[in-house]
Amino acid sequence: MPLVSIILPTYNGNKSRLSEAINSILSQTFSDFELIIINDASTNDIETTILRYAEQEPRIVYVKNDINLKLTATLNKALWLAKWEFIARIDDDDIRIDTEKLQKQVNFLKEYQEYGMCGAKWIISINEEGEKLWTTQMRSSNREIKTNLLASNQFTHSSIMIRKSVLDQLGNYNPLFNLAEDYELWCRVWTQYKLANIDTQVACRQNSKSVSRKAEWKQKILAFKVAWKYREYFPGKFRAFLLRIISFILSPKLISKILSVIKKRWKSLT
Repeated sequence: MPLVSIILPTYNGNKSRLSEAINSILSQTFSDFELIIINDASTNDIETTILRYAEQEPRIVYVKNDINLKLTATLNKALWLAKWEFIARIDDDDIRIDTEKLQKQVNFLKEYQEYGMCGAKWIISINEEGEKLWTTQMRSSNREIKTNLLASNQFTHSSIMIRKSVLDQLGNYNPLFNLAEDYELWCRVWTQYKLANIDTQVACRQNSKSVSRKAEWKQKILAFKVAWKYREYFPGKFRAFLLRIISFILSPKLISKILSVIKKRWKSLT
């Protein structure tokens, strides 16, 4: 009986990159899983690639939506299909470069029952050709995440593993927060459980499918609403909302650079 259900949603994905994503899952040292590939009514021929894998690999469960449901509804449909103890995520163009990633996350959640979910500490950003761009170190401890979660999302969606029992208790993705559905879920989970990013890594592709500027603004507004909804659960509310207001004016990368300079200057003065 599988222990982990891995969810891979796709819509008009690239066949080569989808193959990379699937191969990186099949190459994991942990093999006790099912891989649920859910096709959100793609209009290209991505299904031929999925069927080729599904015919050869019994751990793959293939589902195709009759109509395009968009990401949040598609994820919730996949969660309804997922039956096993832990739920993991991967996007259709990301890569599990750490072959022990699943094993590490399963071990962590089995050992530390007070944690509801965990992500990856190291996020490797790659370009469309798969070349490394930069590495991001995510905050790892529950304390660090608690301090900063109101100000910004502390998890990379496709890196997480979450307990199925937590979703059964608290609910799945909230469709009212589409584009920020993951952030809303993390905040909701934190109200009842501890969170962590553990010492593993995933590769996430930076590509032309990124959200439009209009969608980016909507995402920021929804994230602000999420933070406001859960403000009483977290410390540092003034700092968090100040940073969120600044984010409406500046890009996240520029904010990060500014804060890095301020931190270095402050250290040099103390």
